Amino acid sequence: MSMMNTPINRRDLWQWLLSSTALKLLPPMAAGAVLTNSLMRPRHGNASVYDVVQQHYEHRPMITVEGKKPLIKITSRPHNLETPLHHLIHPITTNDVFFVRSRLALMPTDDTEAYRLSIHGSVERPLELTLHDLKTRFEPIDITGVAQCAGNSMAFFNPPVFPGWNLTHGFMGCATWTGVRVRDVLEKTGLKANAQDAVFKGADRPIIDKTPLVEKSFRLPIDQTLNEDLLIAYAMNGRPLPHWNGYPVRLVAPGWYGTYWVKWLESIAVIPKAFDGFWMSNAYRFPSHPVTPYEHPRKTVPITRYNVKSVITSPQNNERITLGKPIEITGVAFDAGSGIQAVSISVDGGKSWHPAKLHPPDGQYAWNIWTFITTPKKPGKFTVMSRATSTNGETQPTQALWNPGGYKYNAIDSIDLITTSI
Repeated sequence: MSMMNTPINRRDLWQWLLSSTALKLLPPMAAGAVLTNSLMRPRHGNASVYDVVQQHYEHRPMITVEGKKPLIKITSRPHNLETPLHHLIHPITTNDVFFVRSRLALMPTDDTEAYRLSIHGSVERPLELTLHDLKTRFEPIDITGVAQCAGNSMAFFNPPVFPGWNLTHGFMGCATWTGVRVRDVLEKTGLKANAQDAVFKGADRPIIDKTPLVEKSFRLPIDQTLNEDLLIAYAMNGRPLPHWNGYPVRLVAPGWYGTYWVKWLESIAVIPKAFDGFWMSNAYRFPSHPVTPYEHPRKTVPITRYNVKSVITSPQNNERITLGKPIEITGVAFDAGSGIQAVSISVDGGKSWHPAKLHPPDGQYAWNIWTFITTPKKPGKFTVMSRATSTNGETQPTQALWNPGGYKYNAIDSIDLITTSI
């Protein structure tokens, strides 16, 4: 059976490589280079970014789990499910199509009566709050914002990241989150003078005991945890959080990558030092300096806030359109909260750029829907590209900064469209 003609994911490719007698003699980075050169050659010219992943990822399976419409299966234990792009054409992403990101296989049960949120550590008055307490003892706050996995769009890195997941653009969504400010809860406890970090722990558990629990921290002295926009959320788009998205309570950190959005939140520990747990000190880190592909970075820093990004959500890559008939290109654009100043569109592979129409966002941390109408004037394939610029002057780069984790991808997006005369 030909490897080149069989749909296969990144992890399978990596395992196939390591099963080769010849490649077992090579160090991992050299094996990665072999795969890059033999199976997934870097794209050239003005081709769509989808050309990098189409051959191996085009036929990813769709599955349905309780409360969700069919989503793209990335893994099934635990469930990691990507939203198809055609659902991301609206200001709000509905709960039933919102992506699912899970790190540990054992999720807590939906026992609302037994739920308790513990706040302890370097505080004067430790608290244990029920879901009812959160809903009745604190001011409810609504924030509309984008949740995006740090590895969203990982599949488009060129050359590819190894080992990695075949994530295209659907590990993101925009929702209205309802909850209470972390600041308000901590004010009830009274922070001690030595308080430095707040550590948020999820209630999901691993199959293997030695696997690190999900714990993320924010630094208190520089006013991150006390920021008014950091929420303990219990509702999503006016309804209880879906089980897959953290029911009954999760952390919502607008403008920060999803690794900080701890689901199934069970405790907040205030500690008198910098937190050095696995998910801060080892995982979800980014090179502090640019690296060449497969180079081991000498120094890394934690991933924090979103960079500017736009994605074309409609039409789909390689969709056929009619010659001489206007077509509307639609997409989303967002950043960490400064706002989107402009989105530029090219319909000639980047030779010329034109302004898209920006539709007002539903809040500081929400995404902008943008539209652009073009009329194809000759048959054949052409490349559409989108490039966003934020109000603070950050612009999408031509090529994302390559990094071993496959994080923070935000290169100019592009799709190919095929014009026909019928």
